[in-house]
Amino acid sequence: MKFTKLIIISIIVFGISCNGPKKDETNKIKDELALLDVKIRKEPKNADLYYARSKVLLEKEKLKESLMDIQTAIDFDKKNVKYYVRKADILFASGETTLSFAALQEALKYDNKSTEAYLKTAEIALLLKDYDKTMFNVNESLKIDKINPTAYYLRGWALKEKGDTVHAVQSYKKAIELKPDYEEPFEELGMLYALKGDRLAIDYLNSTININPKNLNAMYALGLFYQEHGMIQKALDTYQNILTIDPKHADVLHNVGYINLVEKQSYQDALTLFTKAIESDTNFLEAYFNRGITYEKLNDTKKAQQDFHKVLEIQPNHKQAKQHLK
Repeated sequence: MKFTKLIIISIIVFGISCNGPKKDETNKIKDELALLDVKIRKEPKNADLYYARSKVLLEKEKLKESLMDIQTAIDFDKKNVKYYVRKADILFASGETTLSFAALQEALKYDNKSTEAYLKTAEIALLLKDYDKTMFNVNESLKIDKINPTAYYLRGWALKEKGDTVHAVQSYKKAIELKPDYEEPFEELGMLYALKGDRLAIDYLNSTININPKNLNAMYALGLFYQEHGMIQKALDTYQNILTIDPKHADVLHNVGYINLVEKQSYQDALTLFTKAIESDTNFLEAYFNRGITYEKLNDTKKAQQDFHKVLEIQPNHKQAKQHLK
């Protein structure tokens, strides 16, 4: 049995995020804020400047300040739809779902032909697993703009979540047809084909990586596909590319350790890799289990028992850990 994990991350289209800015972006954000502060002091009634600063504050997770800025922008220009869309983002990030939808309804009151407002409503509904509301708003946007790639991507995402992968694939392909460098539908298609064991996954995931060479999710899925279909060297090469970008990627460290354990019988290397995976994720059940197996191979019974006990601490009904302890 292979103890690997496939991470499938749904992409949030317009930039709502639960993660704060990366360390290497912190100084850039500070500089942007400082520059915007100076501009706002010079032009205190420029709505777009408050809109721009609200974006930077949102990225910095300063939600209260971001909301104040976007409300100021709205007070200066009540009919600008993009301001309400930003307000919806901020409110959703703050957990104010009802108010987020209300902001978008306000936008549509001023412009009932705003595909941006319809698609933002569809996106938030999708994140809340309200697929009927998602589809309604996607369809409304397509009545206005029949060639909007984001609409087809969101439709594909909703159909996938509902289990209709056939039509989801069609929608994703339509999004790509309209926007050939659209990273997200390429990734989703790669994931769907990977789950089916279809080698088309390789093409779509490679296309995703060509569009964004730092898409670790697509790279991991590609490496895992190679691994599960016996293309071990390609898997190792792909995993190494990931570790170049993220040396502490727990799943990759575990999978390379698994290859060393099972395919190469290189137990010391496997041991090192499983330990690194555990250091990155202290509750990584599969890494503890496979490290326990590795200790068995190295005749270190005491440490093997410790790892199997840790597995049972995380998952008390783990049958294989119980068997190995016996």
